[in-house]
Amino acid sequence: MRQYRGCSRLVYALYNFDAETNKVDFGAVKPFCAVKNVSREISSENEEVWADNKLQDTTYGGTSVTRTFGCMRVDPAVEAELLGKTVIEVGTNKLYGTAPDGSKRPYIAVGYALHDGDVNKPCEVVWGYRAVVNSISQTSNTIDRGTASEGQEVNVTFSAPDVAWTKTGKSELDISMPVDATVDLATIEKWFAQVVTYDNAETVFATT
Repeated sequence: MRQYRGCSRLVYALYNFDAETNKVDFGAVKPFCAVKNVSREISSENEEVWADNKLQDTTYGGTSVTRTFGCMRVDPAVEAELLGKTVIEVGTNKLYGTAPDGSKRPYIAVGYALHDGDVNKPCEVVWGYRAVVNSISQTSNTIDRGTASEGQEVNVTFSAPDVAWTKTGKSELDISMPVDATVDLATIEKWFAQVVTYDNAETVFATT
Protein backbone atom coordinates (compact mmCIF):
# COMPACT_ATOMS: atom_id res chain seq x y z
CA MET A 1 0.00 0.00 0.00
CA ARG A 2 1.52 3.29 -1.10
CA GLN A 3 1.29 6.56 0.83
CA TYR A 4 -0.47 9.74 -0.23
CA ARG A 5 1.74 11.91 -2.41
CA GLY A 6 0.00 14.51 -4.52
CA CYS A 7 -3.35 16.28 -4.86
CA SER A 8 -5.24 17.95 -7.69
CA ARG A 9 -8.60 18.87 -9.25
CA LEU A 10 -9.96 21.08 -6.46
CA VAL A 11 -13.44 22.17 -7.56
CA TYR A 12 -16.73 23.30 -6.05
CA ALA A 13 -20.44 23.60 -6.82
CA LEU A 14 -23.22 25.46 -5.06
CA TYR A 15 -25.40 23.34 -2.75
CA ASN A 16 -29.15 24.03 -2.94
CA PHE A 17 -31.88 22.75 -0.62
CA ASP A 18 -35.53 23.25 -1.60
CA ALA A 19 -37.61 23.06 1.57
CA GLU A 20 -40.86 22.75 -0.42
CA THR A 21 -39.77 19.65 -2.34
CA ASN A 22 -37.39 18.48 0.41
CA LYS A 23 -34.69 17.87 -2.19
CA VAL A 24 -31.03 18.76 -2.54
CA ASP A 25 -29.39 19.62 -5.85
CA PHE A 26 -26.16 21.21 -6.99
CA GLY A 27 -25.03 23.89 -9.38
CA ALA A 28 -22.45 23.56 -12.12
CA VAL A 29 -18.95 22.44 -11.14
CA LYS A 30 -16.45 25.32 -11.06
CA PRO A 31 -12.67 25.48 -10.61
CA PHE A 32 -11.68 26.41 -7.04
CA CYS A 33 -7.92 26.95 -7.21
CA ALA A 34 -4.66 25.10 -7.85
CA VAL A 35 -4.16 22.99 -4.72
CA LYS A 36 -0.86 22.33 -2.94
CA ASN A 37 -1.98 20.16 -0.02
CA VAL A 38 -5.10 18.71 1.61
CA SER A 39 -5.80 17.75 5.21
CA ARG A 40 -8.94 16.29 6.77
CA GLU A 41 -10.17 16.04 10.35
CA ILE A 42 -13.33 14.15 11.40
CA SER A 43 -14.88 15.08 14.73
CA SER A 44 -17.85 13.79 16.68
CA GLU A 45 -18.63 14.88 20.21
CA ASN A 46 -19.44 12.10 22.66
CA GLU A 47 -20.33 11.81 26.31
CA GLU A 48 -19.93 8.78 28.53
CA VAL A 49 -22.86 7.79 30.75
CA TRP A 50 -21.81 6.15 34.01
CA ALA A 51 -24.07 4.45 36.58
CA ASP A 52 -23.54 1.78 39.23
CA ASN A 53 -19.82 2.50 38.93
CA LYS A 54 -19.81 1.26 35.32
CA LEU A 55 -19.82 2.77 31.88
CA GLN A 56 -23.39 2.14 30.76
CA ASP A 57 -23.60 4.02 27.49
CA THR A 58 -21.95 6.58 25.23
CA THR A 59 -24.00 9.37 23.66
CA TYR A 60 -22.71 10.64 20.33
CA GLY A 61 -23.31 14.06 18.81
CA GLY A 62 -23.37 14.93 15.14
CA THR A 63 -20.28 14.44 13.02
CA SER A 64 -18.53 17.27 11.22
CA VAL A 65 -15.58 17.16 8.85
CA THR A 66 -13.05 19.96 8.49
CA ARG A 67 -10.81 20.08 5.45
CA THR A 68 -7.97 22.52 4.92
CA PHE A 69 -6.62 23.19 1.45
CA GLY A 70 -3.30 24.86 0.84
CA CYS A 71 -3.65 26.65 -2.50
CA MET A 72 -2.16 29.03 -4.97
CA ARG A 73 -3.79 32.46 -4.89
CA VAL A 74 -7.58 32.09 -5.03
CA ASP A 75 -9.29 34.04 -7.81
CA PRO A 76 -10.86 37.15 -6.22
CA ALA A 77 -14.25 36.39 -7.82
CA VAL A 78 -14.22 32.85 -6.37
CA GLU A 79 -13.20 34.16 -2.95
CA ALA A 80 -15.98 36.74 -3.08
CA GLU A 81 -18.62 34.13 -3.91
CA LEU A 82 -17.51 31.69 -1.21
CA LEU A 83 -17.10 34.30 1.54
CA GLY A 84 -20.27 36.19 0.63
CA LYS A 85 -18.36 39.38 -0.04
CA THR A 86 -19.97 42.58 -1.26
CA VAL A 87 -19.26 43.16 -4.94
CA ILE A 88 -19.76 46.44 -6.80
CA GLU A 89 -18.77 47.42 -10.33
CA VAL A 90 -17.24 50.77 -11.17
CA GLY A 91 -16.79 50.99 -14.91
CA THR A 92 -14.87 47.87 -15.90
CA ASN A 93 -13.51 47.36 -12.38
CA LYS A 94 -14.94 45.09 -9.68
CA LEU A 95 -14.54 46.06 -6.05
CA TYR A 96 -14.86 43.57 -3.19
CA GLY A 97 -15.69 44.16 0.46
CA THR A 98 -15.78 41.84 3.46
CA ALA A 99 -19.34 41.38 4.73
CA PRO A 100 -20.05 42.22 8.39
CA ASP A 101 -21.16 38.64 9.11
CA GLY A 102 -21.13 35.20 7.50
CA SER A 103 -24.82 35.00 6.62
CA LYS A 104 -24.17 35.48 2.89
CA ARG A 105 -21.77 32.55 2.63
CA PRO A 106 -23.28 29.81 0.48
CA TYR A 107 -23.31 26.10 1.13
CA ILE A 108 -21.20 24.27 -1.43
CA ALA A 109 -19.98 20.82 -2.41
CA VAL A 110 -16.22 20.38 -2.80
CA GLY A 111 -14.45 17.83 -4.97
CA TYR A 112 -10.78 16.91 -5.21
CA ALA A 113 -8.33 14.13 -6.07
CA LEU A 114 -5.58 12.53 -4.00
CA HIS A 115 -2.53 10.83 -5.53
CA ASP A 116 0.00 8.22 -4.42
CA GLY A 117 2.90 9.47 -6.52
CA ASP A 118 1.36 9.07 -9.98
CA VAL A 119 1.04 12.56 -11.44
CA ASN A 120 -1.43 11.57 -14.15
CA LYS A 121 -3.80 9.30 -12.25
CA PRO A 122 -5.17 9.81 -8.72
CA CYS A 123 -5.53 7.04 -6.17
CA GLU A 124 -8.76 8.46 -4.68
CA VAL A 125 -11.40 11.02 -5.67
CA VAL A 126 -13.74 12.76 -3.26
CA TRP A 127 -16.90 14.85 -3.07
CA GLY A 128 -17.93 16.51 0.22
CA TYR A 129 -21.37 18.05 0.74
CA ARG A 130 -23.00 20.99 2.53
CA ALA A 131 -19.77 22.80 3.17
CA VAL A 132 -19.14 26.34 4.33
CA VAL A 133 -15.85 28.15 3.82
CA ASN A 134 -14.77 29.38 7.25
CA SER A 135 -11.74 31.34 6.17
CA ILE A 136 -9.34 32.03 3.31
CA SER A 137 -6.00 33.24 4.63
CA GLN A 138 -3.99 36.00 3.02
CA THR A 139 -0.28 36.55 3.71
CA SER A 140 2.32 38.41 1.67
CA ASN A 141 5.95 39.06 2.56
CA THR A 142 8.40 41.60 1.27
CA ILE A 143 10.26 40.91 -1.98
CA ASP A 144 13.89 40.10 -1.21
CA ARG A 145 16.73 38.13 -2.81
CA GLY A 146 14.97 34.84 -2.12
CA THR A 147 12.38 32.98 -4.16
CA ALA A 148 9.73 32.41 -1.47
CA SER A 149 6.12 33.30 -2.23
CA GLU A 150 2.86 32.87 -0.36
CA GLY A 151 -0.27 31.00 -1.35
CA GLN A 152 -3.48 30.85 0.63
CA GLU A 153 -5.06 28.40 3.06
CA VAL A 154 -8.76 27.59 2.77
CA ASN A 155 -10.55 26.14 5.80
CA VAL A 156 -13.89 24.43 5.10
CA THR A 157 -16.39 22.71 7.40
CA PHE A 158 -18.71 19.99 6.08
CA SER A 159 -21.94 18.96 7.81
CA ALA A 160 -24.73 16.48 7.11
CA PRO A 161 -27.00 17.30 4.14
CA ASP A 162 -30.51 18.54 4.90
CA VAL A 163 -32.09 15.24 3.81
CA ALA A 164 -30.96 11.62 3.78
CA TRP A 165 -29.81 10.01 0.57
CA THR A 166 -32.42 7.66 -0.87
CA LYS A 167 -29.78 5.00 -1.58
CA THR A 168 -28.50 4.73 1.99
CA GLY A 169 -31.25 6.21 4.14
CA LYS A 170 -28.56 8.31 5.86
CA SER A 171 -27.12 11.80 5.47
CA GLU A 172 -23.51 10.97 4.68
CA LEU A 173 -21.26 14.04 4.62
CA ASP A 174 -19.12 12.89 1.71
CA ILE A 175 -18.36 10.15 -0.78
CA SER A 176 -15.03 8.87 -2.09
CA MET A 177 -13.91 6.38 -4.71
CA PRO A 178 -10.58 4.53 -4.62
CA VAL A 179 -8.99 4.54 -8.07
CA ASP A 180 -7.40 1.20 -8.93
CA ALA A 181 -6.30 -0.36 -12.20
CA THR A 182 -9.92 -1.02 -13.23
CA VAL A 183 -10.83 2.69 -13.14
CA ASP A 184 -9.92 4.51 -16.34
CA LEU A 185 -9.35 8.22 -16.88
CA ALA A 186 -12.74 8.63 -18.57
CA THR A 187 -14.42 7.54 -15.32
CA ILE A 188 -12.41 10.11 -13.38
CA GLU A 189 -13.53 12.81 -15.81
CA LYS A 190 -17.15 11.80 -15.15
CA TRP A 191 -16.52 12.15 -11.43
CA PHE A 192 -15.61 15.80 -11.82
CA ALA A 193 -18.19 16.70 -14.49
CA GLN A 194 -20.91 17.02 -11.83
CA VAL A 195 -21.31 16.47 -8.10
CA VAL A 196 -21.45 12.71 -7.55
CA THR A 197 -23.82 11.55 -4.79
CA TYR A 198 -25.05 8.22 -3.48
CA ASP A 199 -28.26 8.74 -5.45
CA ASN A 200 -26.83 9.67 -8.87
CA ALA A 201 -23.65 7.57 -8.97
CA GLU A 202 -25.20 4.74 -10.98
CA THR A 203 -26.46 7.22 -13.58
CA VAL A 204 -23.15 9.10 -13.72
CA PHE A 205 -21.14 5.94 -14.36
CA ALA A 206 -23.64 4.20 -16.61
CA THR A 207 -22.02 2.92 -19.80
CA THR A 208 -23.03 4.97 -22.84
